[in-house]
Amino acid sequence: MRAAVLTCHVVLLLGIATLTLGIAVPAGVGLALLGAAIAPLALALPGLWAARRYTHQWLAVLLVAYIGAAIVEVVATATPSAAVTLLAALVELALLLSFIRRGEASRE
Repeated sequence: MRAAVLTCHVVLLLGIATLTLGIAVPAGVGLALLGAAIAPLALALPGLWAARRYTHQWLAVLLVAYIGAAIVEVVATATPSAAVTLLAALVELALLLSFIRRGEASRE
């Protein structure tokens, strides 16, 4: 299951990069926007790789905002990359919540 979370995370990163670079803004602004969109997710990679429960918890909270943005993007543009990004975020959130729940059950 850890491989599935990492795969969803990488697909989410690539989807966000694709959507962000498709916005018609000046190059410097586009790169800054890309960095701001990807940085929090990139910071989570070491914790996901090590399967740290704390990373799963804060990433699950963060993904809610990304899912909201992806829903807006899907409704506004209806592009396949936006739909794939939304799907990757939803699947990753479901997997993270199962990891968090499984960790609580093992402590009891």
